[in-house]
Amino acid sequence: QLSSSHNLYLVYFPGPSSLSFRSHTCGELRSHHVGEKVSLCGWVQYLRQDLFVIMRDFSGLTQVLIPQEESASNLKAALCDLTTESVVKVTGTVRRRPAGQENKSMPTGEIEILAESVEVFNVCQKLPFEIKDFVKKSESLRMQYRYLDLRSSQMQKNLRLRSQLVMKMREYLCNVHGFVDVETPTLFKRTPGGAKEFVVPSREPGRFYSLPQSPQQFKQLLMVAGIDRYFQMARCYRDEGSKPDRQPEFTQVTRRWNGKRTKCTHTQLIILCC
Repeated sequence: QLSSSHNLYLVYFPGPSSLSFRSHTCGELRSHHVGEKVSLCGWVQYLRQDLFVIMRDFSGLTQVLIPQEESASNLKAALCDLTTESVVKVTGTVRRRPAGQENKSMPTGEIEILAESVEVFNVCQKLPFEIKDFVKKSESLRMQYRYLDLRSSQMQKNLRLRSQLVMKMREYLCNVHGFVDVETPTLFKRTPGGAKEFVVPSREPGRFYSLPQSPQQFKQLLMVAGIDRYFQMARCYRDEGSKPDRQPEFTQVTRRWNGKRTKCTHTQLIILCC
């Protein structure tokens, strides 16, 4: 059921792996984990009054308590010297937050991690913008530093939602209606007419490949071959020049059955990546 799209975005937490540095994700821990020793990996979101470090990964936030004992002075110094967006691994014990200090706006707001050791993988230098949802960034700046923009919670959510949306479409078409998922070539012979095409030079002088605007020829080949129900998450390319409201490449869901072809450009698949 795709009617309530806001319910699609669910974070799945894989179990511990011998190849993983962490035992849990930052958004996974709850009150029933109290007393467990855990290892978390992520970015430093905040440093609060030399008492707490807020860690972040794709799944959410977790509060790490900096020990104040004299015996843990080296650990305290290492945690207090961290800068935001530094990449760290923290090992400690899950404990319940003191009464009255719970944060109901955080899914992990009932617990905190009492740090026992820290491993700093990378200390972050000054960034061109803060990785926080309330900080407004221009689109050009986001594209220039795309690797930073992809860290944001909104982009993390969008990419996972897009993945789940595509999976739901595949499951519905294949498992419910018996369609075949077929991948068609992206380099083929140029055909006249339609929108302007992108061309790709080959090693033979004067000869070019064309990128498909929409895989029409391949649809016809499949129908003649007896694949009466098939679909494709097709990547399409159109040379729209400098039109401000057009995109040169996009994902189009194409399907055909009983001799009828339908195609729908899912703008959600484009918007969710922006």
